[in-house]
Amino acid sequence: MEQIKQMNKEIFKENLLKTIQEISNRKGLQFNDYRFIIEPVRERDKPLNSADDMMRLNILSEDNIGEKKLPLVNAVNILCGLEPMVPIWINVIFVGFDEAIAIFKLQCSLRFRKPTLLRNVETGHAPFKAIIE
Repeated sequence: MEQIKQMNKEIFKENLLKTIQEISNRKGLQFNDYRFIIEPVRERDKPLNSADDMMRLNILSEDNIGEKKLPLVNAVNILCGLEPMVPIWINVIFVGFDEAIAIFKLQCSLRFRKPTLLRNVETGHAPFKAIIE
C-alpha cells in the first residue's frame, strides 16, 4: 500500500469508524452508540518533539482525559489537535458495554506525525489498527 498523503478531522473520523465497523463485524457486536477512552502510550526509546510534549502535558494529560468516555466528535478533536499531524499509530480495542453504549479504548502513540509517516497503512484506515482480543 502506498503512504497516506493527507489527514484532516474528516478523514481521521472516517478511518476510526471503519475500524469500529471492522471490530463490530468480526466480534458480531450490535450497538447504536459508542464512546472512546483515550490511553496515551509512551514508547521506549522513541523521542518526543516539542509538539508531542505539548500534547502529552496538556491535551492528553491524565487530568484532561483520564478514563473519560468521550463521544466521537470529542475524541476526534482531541487526537487531531495538531492537524494534519495525528498519533503515528492508534490501537482500537473493544472494552465492553456501558448500558447500550459500546466502549472502545484508543491506545495511541504520543508521537504526532504528518500523514506520510503514519503506521497501519495496510489496514486501509491508518493510523488505526483493530485489536481483537
